[in-house]
Amino acid sequence: MTEPLRQEDPHIQATAMQYHFEGMQSQFPITSSTRMRQANAIQAPENSMPSPGMADQLFDENIQDLNILWGGMEGNLSLKEYFPLGAEFPNDLISIPGFEFYAPALTGPSSGGTSGDTLPNDPDYDDDESLCNYQLPSLNQNDEVNSQDAEDLSERPDTPKEQTENHPQHPWRIEKDEYQSITLLIHDVRHILEVDFVFPSKYVLCRYIEGFFTGSHGHLPFLHLPTVSIASLSPPLILAIIAMGAQYRFESQRAACFFRASKSLIDNYISVHALPSSSSKPRTKTDVACSQKNRLEILQSQIILSTLGIWGHRDLLNESMSMTAQMDQAFRDGGLLNDDYSESETWNTWIQKEGRRRTTFTAYMLSNNQSILYNLPPKMLNSELTSVCLPCPEELWKASSATEWKTLRSKQPPCVPFGTAYARLFRSKQNQRRRPSLSSFGNLILIHGIFQHIFLAWELTSSTSPTTELTALPLETLSKFHTALRRWQRSWEAASDPSTITPSSPKGPLGFNATAIFRIACIRLHLNLGPHRKLETWNAETIANSFLSAPKPPQSPQVYHAVLQSIHALSIPVRLGIEYVARTQTLTWSTIHSLCNLECALFLCKWLETLAVHPEDLHADTKRLLRIIASVLREADLAAPNTVDSGGNGGQQLRQMGAVVVQLLSEILKGEHVFGMMRVFCEALRMYAGLLDRDSHPT
Repeated sequence: MTEPLRQEDPHIQATAMQYHFEGMQSQFPITSSTRMRQANAIQAPENSMPSPGMADQLFDENIQDLNILWGGMEGNLSLKEYFPLGAEFPNDLISIPGFEFYAPALTGPSSGGTSGDTLPNDPDYDDDESLCNYQLPSLNQNDEVNSQDAEDLSERPDTPKEQTENHPQHPWRIEKDEYQSITLLIHDVRHILEVDFVFPSKYVLCRYIEGFFTGSHGHLPFLHLPTVSIASLSPPLILAIIAMGAQYRFESQRAACFFRASKSLIDNYISVHALPSSSSKPRTKTDVACSQKNRLEILQSQIILSTLGIWGHRDLLNESMSMTAQMDQAFRDGGLLNDDYSESETWNTWIQKEGRRRTTFTAYMLSNNQSILYNLPPKMLNSELTSVCLPCPEELWKASSATEWKTLRSKQPPCVPFGTAYARLFRSKQNQRRRPSLSSFGNLILIHGIFQHIFLAWELTSSTSPTTELTALPLETLSKFHTALRRWQRSWEAASDPSTITPSSPKGPLGFNATAIFRIACIRLHLNLGPHRKLETWNAETIANSFLSAPKPPQSPQVYHAVLQSIHALSIPVRLGIEYVARTQTLTWSTIHSLCNLECALFLCKWLETLAVHPEDLHADTKRLLRIIASVLREADLAAPNTVDSGGNGGQQLRQMGAVVVQLLSEILKGEHVFGMMRVFCEALRMYAGLLDRDSHPT
């Protein structure tokens, strides 16, 4: 029986009216433009037209299916009602920013009072309540300046007083004297750079710096925005920042020029400091601090350049890969994989330590991103970071004064080391106590840890079966990771407000980025796509053919969670509008979301191929999932073949549906992009959809 339409949901009502009129004539909504026809969209068979009676049923089912993805949180709907066969697995959808979702019904103890140390809002406890509702207090933005502000200014490290007064937290607003200081820094190292290198003018420099801080900084949040001064940074870091900024201003040739200039300075620094010092003069504390600052900024420069190279430029890929390996070793040699957390430290000292932690974890995530993108073994392992404290909440990192920082920090729980937080995801429920809510950055790091663990689990299991292609992890391993993913999801929900975390949320993109890694981890748990994509070639035809020959996931209830996550990921741009997302995602969606959507589309397509082998044996739960996919495709004005109840060739229709899913993502990615890899994704998907369409219509 279908769920009645809820009166309080105007979006669903509007959609219902649209499909009421269109559904009476055809099972599929008529495309309002020639966009998809020009894109060679796969059309449904002519004999799939429903009878008038079926049209009303289709309308009700379509609304119910979209409600599962986009319904209101107040519904408290459990997916177990729809997918009982896989009820023992975490089929609940993760809370997606900007989208309502149904919170699954409680499966643990009552949400009422509890006794003892075990609490229902602990992610280690298997109910569906959040970890805790702890929220940082909002600050009064109209607080009057007090005597503490003198300390605030004195504690801003290397920051001119004029910057804090004239343009706080806008480091791209550079005054004439600051520009002169920067040009002097570059002049001192000019002999190391290429002969034809030209440093940009003041206004071009400001444009590039603004491009970095408004585009890339939120995804690489290791610079302290309230106190950073470009004139106080080292030349390699300055050039790395403007290289990435130029890329975000779509000036890729200039970006490559600054990339090579920064790398030249990095290579020179490494070669000079790799030599043993001939001086026996003891070093002062100032010398040591300066040396530590320079080493850290070299590492930060390498992170920025490596990120630019692996996503933006095929010609810079090899240099970026070698730089990453070099950088990871420097973290070990420099002792940055250890922590010296202290509750009693000044704002200045805390900024330096927190910046080091954030730099370390950003490098760690970059290593994992390379594993996801190019199927490379991770250079920095989970086990190496066990003692490093997870980063603080973004509100604390963005505090603009010592007074604000002290107020916020007094409300914060103690630091949680990565190893401790990660172990909780896998630990038994016994003797668990309330755990503090983690920051969005902390949760992003933990889901990276789970992905790396899954990546290595496939490597380990494959090495024990070298003669046969492994298609699934052992059931015990699956169960362990399902538990960890479920607990991570609850921790994420506790730290994240789905109504405020969006690609352009004022709280930053880290919480939203975590959902992409979560979905990739869910998919990789059931299908190891990494070796079957050839993304490292940057050749769309090679990649498309690799997609075509990639293995298929098993047909089992365990994969329902990954299927639902994949559907939900692709439904987000459908709900926002494909054309809208295609034109606006450039500066709001991270590259990891595009990669996530690629894996989701490929996984769904391969799952549909699995079902096409024996379409007559589909379980009711599987049919319901197919209906949800069809509903999303109809909402996108794409032909969605009726694969469940029609009298035609079910296997052929399932393959057609897979081709339409791939075509959907190619449409989403067709807009302009900051990074070149996104264009490769789009072209490869377009070719892959063509190959699928050819195979689903044999001559």
